[in-house]
Amino acid sequence: RITTIDSFITHSDPPTPNAGHNSMNSLTRPRALSLYRQLLRGAKKMPTPNRQNFVLKKTRAGFRANRNLDDPEDIDFHLRLADTNLDTVLVQAEHLSRIMSDPKYHSE
Repeated sequence: RITTIDSFITHSDPPTPNAGHNSMNSLTRPRALSLYRQLLRGAKKMPTPNRQNFVLKKTRAGFRANRNLDDPEDIDFHLRLADTNLDTVLVQAEHLSRIMSDPKYHSE
């Protein structure tokens, strides 16, 4: 199974008077911002500038596109998707770095 780095999310919380919604925001905002920062750090582990820039752009675009989500199920889905994408970025970074450091890769 191949997973691509298609969409990254995070969520910034608009102010709302609903107490239940605020408690949801107080839990999701730190998680979302943590995932966002981890994805940005993960981009730096990519072996080439093109791949680093790709992950950075996708992360930032996803953050902007989903920052106004307010449905708890939708937010949870996107947070889980971001977590999966983080795992994908880290695995790809390690794998590609290993491949590109192999002398055989450059000699063929």
